Amino acid sequence: MGAMTTVFRYEPYVWVSEDGVPPGTEHFWTFGPWPWYANAVTITAHPFALAGADRSMAVTSISSRAAPNGERFIDCTVRNIGTDWVNYAVWIGGVGP
Repeated sequence: MGAMTTVFRYEPYVWVSEDGVPPGTEHFWTFGPWPWYANAVTITAHPFALAGADRSMAVTSISSRAAPNGERFIDCTVRNIGTDWVNYAVWIGGVGP
């Protein structure tokens, strides 16, 4: 019988301010160091829902990197693609070998 796959989730990483993030604004996030090697990782940004507002977020890039000391990181860019200001949370999930 083969090894079991590991499913993982880290959450939430929250970005909040009094007014939120204006439309078109991007934030850069770095996660780690963690043992990411050989894991399939996904990141989703969820806007906080408030009545009367159109809030949409997009993760526009995800990349992995290894530092000179061997530590591994996941980097991503999150963008407000909606028409209103937004506060949001970032969630990370994945599957390991």
